[in-house]
Amino acid sequence: MRRAVGWLVLVGILVLTGCGSSDTSKRRDAVNDYLGKVDTIQRRFEPSFRLANQAYRDFNKPKAKRELARLRGAEVSILAARQALQQVDPPPDARKLHRDLLRLYDLNASLGLEVITLNQFLPGVRKVLLQLGNVNKSYRKNLSSTTTAGDQAIALEGYSDAVARVVRNFRRLAPPPALRPWQRSQVQRLQDIVTTGRNLASALRVGDRTAVQALIARFRFLLAHQPNVSKAQHDAVKAYDDRLVGLSRLQGKIAREHQRLQNLLG
Repeated sequence: MRRAVGWLVLVGILVLTGCGSSDTSKRRDAVNDYLGKVDTIQRRFEPSFRLANQAYRDFNKPKAKRELARLRGAEVSILAARQALQQVDPPPDARKLHRDLLRLYDLNASLGLEVITLNQFLPGVRKVLLQLGNVNKSYRKNLSSTTTAGDQAIALEGYSDAVARVVRNFRRLAPPPALRPWQRSQVQRLQDIVTTGRNLASALRVGDRTAVQALIARFRFLLAHQPNVSKAQHDAVKAYDDRLVGLSRLQGKIAREHQRLQNLLG
């Protein structure tokens, strides 16, 4: 990736202050008891959040494999923190805040898991594209030695079969959600090469010149627009940047709800 992405968030929890009627004081005490439990959970798991953030920042460094292992461990702790928070029973006044806090943990955990998945997916993509490059090189070599339409058909069929194997390998890769559309589009493009190559081979065998001319134009276009991993990286970074914006907005929503409770019960 061109830069580290990711940002695991902890929320500052402050008790409500103020005075008022006995009923208001009881409600405020109940909310403060809840906030105290949330704060205890966050403090317990804060080292895991710091570890994960450091792993995000270090993904592009030479020891990225070690950082990936650290992030996996941190991910388990983040999910444990979420589970601990789930066990807390909020008072009625804090139920909305509780839902938003759980959502924040969900987003943090999801983002971390997707970064892990991305850093497993991209090496697989590079391996598949290296295989595709070797297939293209072999096809050009085979095509250059052909002298008849029949020989060209044989070369095209062999190439199409080889690209079909690349397609199968590409489909086996498990992308993060942000790159599923990219994977589908690239697999479809390669499958179009397979189909067009086989149709062109058939047209060459029967001597259908009109079909051959049209299919050659289509085949050349497809060969000139094959998968590129840099586009995947760009799409991933954009998607994760959008996720970070969502995390920031949710933080703001939580802060506003906390302030609402302060105004209501303070």
